[in-house]
Amino acid sequence: MKTPVKLVIVTVVVIAALVASMKNETSSVIEFYCAAGMKKPMAEIIADYEREHPGRKIEVTYGGSGTLLTKIKAQRDGDLYLAADISFVDLARKDGLAAESIPVARIRPVIVVKEGNPKKIATVDDLTREDVRVALGNPEAASVGKTTKKLMVKLNRWAELQKAVEARGVYKPTVNEIANDVKIDAADAAIVWDSIAEQYPELESVDIEGAHKQTVTICVLSSTKTSASALHFARYLCARDRGLDVFGKHGFERVEGDIWEPEPKIMYFAGGLNKHAAQPLIVDFEKREGCKVDTVWMGCGMLVDKMKNGETPDVYHTCDASFHAMVEDKFGELVNISQTDIIILVPKGNPMGIKTLQDLTRPGVRVGLANEEQTALGKLSAILLKDEGVYDRVISNREGVFPEAPMVVGQVTQGALDAGLVYVANAHAQRSNVELIKIDNPLSKATQTYAISKASKHKNLMWRLLEHLQRKSGQVSFENGGFEVMAQPESGQ
Repeated sequence: MKTPVKLVIVTVVVIAALVASMKNETSSVIEFYCAAGMKKPMAEIIADYEREHPGRKIEVTYGGSGTLLTKIKAQRDGDLYLAADISFVDLARKDGLAAESIPVARIRPVIVVKEGNPKKIATVDDLTREDVRVALGNPEAASVGKTTKKLMVKLNRWAELQKAVEARGVYKPTVNEIANDVKIDAADAAIVWDSIAEQYPELESVDIEGAHKQTVTICVLSSTKTSASALHFARYLCARDRGLDVFGKHGFERVEGDIWEPEPKIMYFAGGLNKHAAQPLIVDFEKREGCKVDTVWMGCGMLVDKMKNGETPDVYHTCDASFHAMVEDKFGELVNISQTDIIILVPKGNPMGIKTLQDLTRPGVRVGLANEEQTALGKLSAILLKDEGVYDRVISNREGVFPEAPMVVGQVTQGALDAGLVYVANAHAQRSNVELIKIDNPLSKATQTYAISKASKHKNLMWRLLEHLQRKSGQVSFENGGFEVMAQPESGQ
């Protein structure tokens, strides 16, 4: 039997489409804007990356950090931007041009002169001498120029230095160009990054009074259409066993950095209370980053037991800060994410007429409570009841002890309980079927916290996950889930 021509054509087209699809999944071109002062290490890193990951390609444009940012603003394209001065990244984020950012290295400005220092330059004041030709980075184009201007203004030397440059010096758009001017005797001195000075054996450096280290930073541009591919390379560049090794070899002071994994795998411990608000955000984060987050949702008491028995998550997202305190020695900085109140939950119409915690002590009232050994809710409820002086009498009316708050909500909704103590966030989805009674006691408030394990090999990734939870979309998810979002800094890292 002959195969119809149309069927053959359709089959060929389908196969071609599948091949193209497979090719697109394994190949990616990243458009990368990079500060010129990073060219030596970056060329080596890109070559290593493309060799390790066939099919992936980095197209890099070098220039002054300010010049590149102007180009990004005008063209609204590209995937990654690396600036020698983090203030340029902050400007990009403020203008909505950039999203995630990752620290790369630390640098500080120094004066460079020819080996042997023939002009005997010892301080910034020597740069204004009539026999010294000085080269500076353009403050509008180059990170080193912007930093130089800020530092000289602080030292009250900028006006004099400007006059000296205008009289017998030069401004250049990149740090490499001004270092090269000293190398070829077109200038007697220049202010460059210490890492650049290390790359020129013909030059030596002179420290500048009051000069501080700053952070070289890479960020993902909002214009990227391939965030997972962009972040794949950014993680490689910032990995302590990949790109940062190269930066160190070229005289840069490395940051700590994560370890390199093409698809990082993260362990996320979180109190069950947070699940309905955080889980969709985590799924979105996995897709954007190209990583895998293994989540463990359960009562904080049980999570604490796991950690005390040797399990080590990358991050711990609590139902209440008191459960962080039990394992705080294992974690770094504590960040408050949200709050929610413990309330009295009753069936629609409140058939028992319950208004206060005291009413839960009345004979015949069936009360549901969370397990105080296994859950933050149970522990906080017990503390609250004891503070109100009704703990023993409420316990005598206890109809059940539940390992999870949603079970209490379910029993109240079905009428099997007359009342239960739960969080607002637990009951939020059932608001049309129940009534929430506020408790007038400051101990009724729980604060949800986030902390990264000291042992985590992916701390930068975990900071980006926190930032993802704190973005506007994350705040909306938590607010829609019945949480009060706590005030956050402008930048997540």
